Amino acid sequence: MFTRKVFSILLLVLVSLAYPFTISKAEDQVKLIVKYKNDGEVSALSVDNEDDSIDVLSVPSSKAEEVIYNLQKQPNVEYVERDRLVHVLENTTSEAYQESQQQIAAAIHNDEAMKRFSPKSSITVAVVDSGVDLDHPDLEPYLIEGKNFIDESQPPSDLNGHGTHVAGLINSFSGNSKTETVHKVNLMPIKVFDDNTGYMSTIIKGIYYAVDHGADVINLSLGSYYTMRSLQEAIDYAVSNDVLLVSAAGNDYDDTVMFPAAYEDVLGVASIDTKTFEKAPFSNYGFQVSVAAPGTNIYSTWIDGYKAMEGTSMSTAIASSLGVMLRQQAPYLTGLQVKRIIEQSAVPLQSEYDLGHGTINALNALDTIENNNRLSGITSVETSVEISKNNWDELSERSITWKNNRISGRFIILASGDKFPDSLAASPLSSYLDSPILLVKKHTLSERVKEEISRLNADSVIIIGGESAISGEVDSELKEINLKTIRVSGINRYETAVEVNKLIPYSTDKVFVASGENYPDALSVAAYSGSYQYPVLFVKKNEVSDKVAHYIKDHQVSKVYLIGGQNVLSDSITTDIPNSERVAGADRYETNYLVHSKFDKSNTARDLIFATGENFPDALTASGMASKTGSPIILVKENKLPVIKKAIESYPERQGYHILGGPQAISLEMAWNLDKLVYNAN
Repeated sequence: MFTRKVFSILLLVLVSLAYPFTISKAEDQVKLIVKYKNDGEVSALSVDNEDDSIDVLSVPSSKAEEVIYNLQKQPNVEYVERDRLVHVLENTTSEAYQESQQQIAAAIHNDEAMKRFSPKSSITVAVVDSGVDLDHPDLEPYLIEGKNFIDESQPPSDLNGHGTHVAGLINSFSGNSKTETVHKVNLMPIKVFDDNTGYMSTIIKGIYYAVDHGADVINLSLGSYYTMRSLQEAIDYAVSNDVLLVSAAGNDYDDTVMFPAAYEDVLGVASIDTKTFEKAPFSNYGFQVSVAAPGTNIYSTWIDGYKAMEGTSMSTAIASSLGVMLRQQAPYLTGLQVKRIIEQSAVPLQSEYDLGHGTINALNALDTIENNNRLSGITSVETSVEISKNNWDELSERSITWKNNRISGRFIILASGDKFPDSLAASPLSSYLDSPILLVKKHTLSERVKEEISRLNADSVIIIGGESAISGEVDSELKEINLKTIRVSGINRYETAVEVNKLIPYSTDKVFVASGENYPDALSVAAYSGSYQYPVLFVKKNEVSDKVAHYIKDHQVSKVYLIGGQNVLSDSITTDIPNSERVAGADRYETNYLVHSKFDKSNTARDLIFATGENFPDALTASGMASKTGSPIILVKENKLPVIKKAIESYPERQGYHILGGPQAISLEMAWNLDKLVYNAN
């Protein structure tokens, strides 16, 4: 069989035959990386495969260009490129500060994060470096099998010290403890150089090995100013296998970031002075930097002991430790999600230098796992306040006609946090007035709601529902703070919805009808009732109230959209409501998708809104937000990802999302699954 190995041997023979008499043995050699074609399969330099897709050839430097030219003409060769030198990114300091680890922990808020740290699984981090001191007492309990790519017959022992220093930093700030190794961090030593310089081809082999042997994080405290196609492919391979890559920006006080840190999918780390939070004097900087971390007077393990060093190598290891912590805390996160969390949670720096998102912050990062894109409070009442704060900066003067009187003002809508239909019936009113819906408990106007009313400088409040929903005590509290109040209600939820719709001078002859007993379908259509200005009316499963029937007749409604299947709206309803069209799926989630498919004709929503389809008080006030922003409300449940995915993909121009409610409404894992679907992440 004519394998790539045989092909490589023939190439070497051809090279040696071509230049047998003109090349001095003392002439410098250069290394070439040769990538072979593989008939459309995904390329990977698998170090365990005898038939590798990449080879490294040594040729005389004076003939390198000619050899490259000849190789590129070969039908079995995809590309050829020069191998490049890679440098470790360290500087030695003259003093070893025992207190340096306390300074580092304080700088990145690691100790506070550890109080909330609850690791769920073991994590493996590959240290692609000079090896590790395999007998060091601080590291030995956590070491797993690695590989020595300098001499494959030997273990990955560190003769340089750099890799041991880096491994110690990852170990120190990632939560490892000799007394508690159930969820420990496994350190995989991968030796790719002996001194401070190595070849990129060796680094690439190390990356592939780490990925193929289960690394969750790869630390690359090294770099080169040359980008290489083979390196980019190795990075892509790691990312596609859900690995977080962390790399050093460089130590040359330059505005050019080294590779692989400069690649988009790599967390590129610059250094700050551990004490002053200014850019470290040696650190590179620039737009390709992701974050910064302490990098001066960094005390860590060394061969047979300890030593203080400085450099972006050290900063990279500290950033890797945060990545490890996050992957232990939330194993469902992808590598790219962890990268984004570290970036988003960083503390911006006031600096003339571009240091990316700022200094890494472990406490903020844990908060981001829990609160990313969430609009939530302790209760549904507080969630309604957060929704309002996120979408309204001010109120405009608007007018309504109530009891034959024209009333103008800056309106807030108040609805019950317990009587769900009242708040859902208010969706077209919220859109018409461009006003938020705030929730209250029956007898209490919370301080948060009062503060929000004051922030928006409202002067009028429309109370939805009778005193069985919102008591007169709330009405009195509002008047005590000089607010005009209007109570809109009927004897029940069905009549209340009719009375709310009377406030709006509709120009439409279409209405939505949904169950007043089973509410998810009304939530699905709430945004469209606002944007289309179609009234929302409620009925029982088998009964249409006289008020609803009269409203439909009096307003000469020509089209009624029944939202939901026969389990919530029976066929008998269609007898009482002429000109009706049912929009329904097998369950509330499929109905939700079909509602969006039918009524959102543009599919251009920039942001999506996710709400639980189970226990959903947190989403009751989302209709105004959805109408205002043109965002669909997508109902979610843990086991409904296929239909949710279909709904998300129907909005190709999506840019972001909001989650309504806390983890009790939509779990952390579900929230990050939604994040993956929105951003098409790994």
